[in-house]
Amino acid sequence: MREFDLESLEDLLPDTARQIADAIGFPATQRLIEHFGGACFPVGRGLRGTGERRLAMLRDVIGEENTRKLVSRFGGDSSLVIPRCADALREWRNRCFLAEVDSLLAEGESLRMALTVLGPKYGIGNTRAWAIVASRRQTASPRPAQGALF
Repeated sequence: MREFDLESLEDLLPDTARQIADAIGFPATQRLIEHFGGACFPVGRGLRGTGERRLAMLRDVIGEENTRKLVSRFGGDSSLVIPRCADALREWRNRCFLAEVDSLLAEGESLRMALTVLGPKYGIGNTRAWAIVASRRQTASPRPAQGALF
């Protein structure tokens, strides 16, 4: 599987992820999502020592400067949820899956065998694998518009 690139899927990201990326950039946002995606992560203003453990966790993942930027942007927000970005992750998985399907087909493997081999690797069931392949075919070759009959 290719290395995940969050920025290439920006249009699939929830608003919170875009706001975080605006504050700290996409590479740091990606690391944040990979480590804390789906977690409620209150970011204090750094005035009391109670949030120091969370700040230390942030510093470990995204560095001192990016932690300061996050605190500046989201400080005092008691309900900052680091998004999982499930739609973007699913799309990335599907792209990688299809790229490997294409590679196996180019090597002479049948589509059925490629899906049998790659489905379990990507955690995709047979029915879903066929649906992913079919959806690509539909978007790749749209039907020509029918002209007027009369």
